[in-house]
Amino acid sequence: MDQTYSPVQQLLERLHDRHVKDDSGEVASYIPELATADPGWFGIALVTAGGIVYEVGDTRRRFTIQSISKPLTYALALEAIGEQEVRRYVDVEPSGEAFNSITLQQGTGIPPNPMVNAGAIATASLIEPLGFERPIDRILNEYSAFAGRELEVDEAVFESENRTGSRNRAIAYLLQNSGVLEQGPDGVVEQVVETYFRQCSTLVDCRDLATIAATLASTGVNPVTGSRVLREDTVRDVLSVLASCGMYDAAGDWLYSVGLPAKSGVAGGIIAVLPGQLGIAVYSPPLDEHGNSVRGIKVCEDLSRQLDLHVMTPGRRPPPPVRAERTLVEARSMRLRPEAEQQVLREFGDRVRVLELQGEITFAGAELVTRAVLDRADQTEITLIDLAAVRGISQVDVPIVSDLIDHYGELGGELVFSGLDRIPEFSESLAAHRRAGDLEPPNGFPDLDAGLEWCESQLIERHGGKRGPEKLALQQHGATLGMSPEQVARLNHRLEPRTYAAGEQIYSIDDTRTDEMLLVASGKISMYAGRKSAGARRVATLSAGMTLNEVPMIGRAPRLSSSRADTEVTGWALSHEGLEQLRAEDPDLVCSLLENLLGMVAVRVGHMAKDLLR
Repeated sequence: MDQTYSPVQQLLERLHDRHVKDDSGEVASYIPELATADPGWFGIALVTAGGIVYEVGDTRRRFTIQSISKPLTYALALEAIGEQEVRRYVDVEPSGEAFNSITLQQGTGIPPNPMVNAGAIATASLIEPLGFERPIDRILNEYSAFAGRELEVDEAVFESENRTGSRNRAIAYLLQNSGVLEQGPDGVVEQVVETYFRQCSTLVDCRDLATIAATLASTGVNPVTGSRVLREDTVRDVLSVLASCGMYDAAGDWLYSVGLPAKSGVAGGIIAVLPGQLGIAVYSPPLDEHGNSVRGIKVCEDLSRQLDLHVMTPGRRPPPPVRAERTLVEARSMRLRPEAEQQVLREFGDRVRVLELQGEITFAGAELVTRAVLDRADQTEITLIDLAAVRGISQVDVPIVSDLIDHYGELGGELVFSGLDRIPEFSESLAAHRRAGDLEPPNGFPDLDAGLEWCESQLIERHGGKRGPEKLALQQHGATLGMSPEQVARLNHRLEPRTYAAGEQIYSIDDTRTDEMLLVASGKISMYAGRKSAGARRVATLSAGMTLNEVPMIGRAPRLSSSRADTEVTGWALSHEGLEQLRAEDPDLVCSLLENLLGMVAVRVGHMAKDLLR
């Protein structure tokens, strides 16, 4: 993507220019290899939930992930053995102490949270290889999924940490003494500490960290690769810990001033997450007294202030969840129906309500939808909720929607949905919730058109539209209105009987032959604009008494749609040659035929126009 004119790119460049000359802070020196970093290195990267990457400065310079590894290993442990089991070994309380404090919680004897070294070592001890040679191999596989590329350990940094890691070994022995690490030979502690040192020594760059942050922002889906890395509930748990504990003893000040879940590392990296929108990463080795990157904190403060990213900012009121409300008097499917059925829809159509929803449906939105459904429940038989314009529905709404289905049913109505499968996580959760309660699954349709057709059919069945014969005789067909018996017989002489099986294609948009039309005697035919490979869309459904392909045949024009038999179809084909023969034999017959066809085409075009103007 060309980012030359991007306002986001320009903002990052201005921030880089503003802070690049800030030389405050000190490079970490307690790990010898980290002390070799150039204090002038400085990069900023931002990755959106849509996978767009913006970067400036030293974003491709590799450094070690250090403590930014802690939330990633914590996430792996949560998914590997479950939250309840993990909480037996590490809590989620802010400590208010330095990241390398050699203390455990009073009373429980476990680390206060997984972001301090004691908690991170305990978390690393919970990872089993499970198909990998060593725990670190499984951990690296997880980190690579987060970053969207294969990562590796910097062996020089690992050796440096391993040689000078006495304090972390002391923490590990304290954990073993308290029962957090299993008792055994000295090798147990060494294995766990080695795993921890290696995870901290994983090589990343600033772009990798921004992608990791964006994966947490995108409900666990890597927005660059499109692969799911974590479950949504795991992401929620990790972000909760990052918000309260990610910045160590400066976590409260960070949450107050920046207001984003975040994590820092002593190599100079910082990640920050705006849930649902973006991930930020900054790399700058000089650290403040808390062990956080000086430039990194200032960049994040500026971004939060200038872009209003603080998660506690009172949100602007979202648009109402119901964007349109209609009845079957105004909203119709693309199925063309005989006059008797249309009369039922005109008379009883207001007993079906159609609610089109939009945006993100949260708890508050679901409550408004509930009120809209129940508002005139005593005057309706069916309510169709269309989700085509909905981006997502909160999982908290699952029991609310399920209860609404049942309550509306108790009032005598039926609640149905269109487009529910477009939101698979909610759809699956709703279906599972109803299965668990031994309830009927939600009644859903792939799109609004299919839902409208079902509602129409239900209304017609309930209120007794006058039904014609299953198969029309030629003299009953709409194309023969006003013709004498002799003219009908003359027309019949030029017709060829046709039968099509359900699912069979009748006319194809790719077939250039337009030398005949079909008079439908029985069955149902759907017409589709476009080709299946490009996503064909139903534009009309025909039934007995209607005609197909008359415009291309009479006008010798290209066919603009394909047609398929939805059920077994019978009818009569009239060729262009047969029409010309009739014109020579009986011009009045052809005039009547063309007048009838023009009337039916006008109805069909008017029906399509209503859909286009909706």
